[in-house]
Amino acid sequence: MPYARNAVDGSRVYFEDDGGDGIAVAFHGGFGESVDLVRGSPIAQAVPADEFRHIYVDHRGHGRSDKPHDPEAYAMPLRVADAVAVLDELGIERAHFIGMSWGGRLGFGIGEHAPERVHSLVIGGQQPYGWPDSPLTRVVTEGLAASQTEGPEAFTQALEGFWGIRFPEPRRTRGLDNDPAALQAAWSASLAEGAVSDDLRTWRVRCLIFIGAGDADFLDQARRAASEIPEAELISLEELDHYGAHTNPENLVLEAILRTLRDES
Repeated sequence: MPYARNAVDGSRVYFEDDGGDGIAVAFHGGFGESVDLVRGSPIAQAVPADEFRHIYVDHRGHGRSDKPHDPEAYAMPLRVADAVAVLDELGIERAHFIGMSWGGRLGFGIGEHAPERVHSLVIGGQQPYGWPDSPLTRVVTEGLAASQTEGPEAFTQALEGFWGIRFPEPRRTRGLDNDPAALQAAWSASLAEGAVSDDLRTWRVRCLIFIGAGDADFLDQARRAASEIPEAELISLEELDHYGAHTNPENLVLEAILRTLRDES
């Protein structure tokens, strides 16, 4: 299996590289999502495989990557070092990074800690400031707490109840494969980490930020980030919430993503 090793703490990072001669695009999924789910996402499917080199990465705590149970192991610089380790393993100097939800938060971290490895950042449904005390935050916190004693299904059911859905297969089954203690550690670290950057106005990284207009948890902060980052574009998706923005993105987003990836400036 293809693994990279984090140069800072030695953790193993699982990735899948589809190869090819195109510019590399590294995909990071949402909280609790493994690479096989990201592969099937509408956004990944919309990026032409004959034009770009697809690389899919499991976050630490997810999929086949290492799953430490210590919250300190999920500090943002370490998570960024995971992404850098994959590029180093493949001999890639810079890549486009597409991050969805949890992966979008990592995207902001990459922009702060490793901008020299970035062609562009595409960030879905996230923001770079302190984690808000919001409805989704409370549901995730409570669901993860329940999963420590009741198993991973408690977390899955908490999210399904919040959005009024039942996750389709194989997403639901993959969610039940997660390590509750690892997810709890990752979540605890994120809640405590504060803002990703001290000053987004100093960034010189191209960013496309997309978010559902009904995403009450992150919309205002995403707008603020787009106003502070000099080379940022924001797309707000009408009638979509946090979940819908990633599972049913409008063509407007897909077109903007391709435009961002093809921009050689």
